Amino acid sequence: MATRRVVGFAVAYAVVVLAAAVFTDTLRNRPQTLHATAVTIAGLFIGLIGLATVLGIVITVVYWIWVAIRQTREHGAPAYGHLGFWGVGAFLVLFVLGYVVPAGVYVTAAERVLASALLIAGVLHTRAWLRRRSDPGRPYAADRYSLVTGGDAASPLAAQPTAEDWNASLWDPDVLADIERRRNRDR
Repeated sequence: MATRRVVGFAVAYAVVVLAAAVFTDTLRNRPQTLHATAVTIAGLFIGLIGLATVLGIVITVVYWIWVAIRQTREHGAPAYGHLGFWGVGAFLVLFVLGYVVPAGVYVTAAERVLASALLIAGVLHTRAWLRRRSDPGRPYAADRYSLVTGGDAASPLAAQPTAEDWNASLWDPDVLADIERRRNRDR
């Protein structure tokens, strides 16, 4: 789930960066008689979406790192680290360079889009690495159960409960012993 959120926010960030670059470039050579209200509203809209995607990336990447570190410790993290962590580092470096180093509008946008692409590639690589090591023969719950046909994608339980699911004597020996004790007492 964390991977999907990081990838979603990274894609949204790349789209907003491209939209902001095109918006800035179109305003560069326009006369100042352009409709100020429309320009202000469009700039504010792009800025707010950009702020939301940056905050979303920060929050989801921090959560993803926490989950990834916990899971990689369980499955034996490689000595060089995961490409996901390297992708996060590359994203941070290119993100900062996009604001610090003066360049053209499209060069800065290209740096930020590349940062998003490296983040996505690293996160997806780490996800694939963890999937291969966690249980290679078993498909994940999201792959097993469809929301259309029934079943919770996040739960490994069967979509429809059966009679055996409710028969406690099959899965709890203490309950079975209590049932047998009561059965013998009533005779």
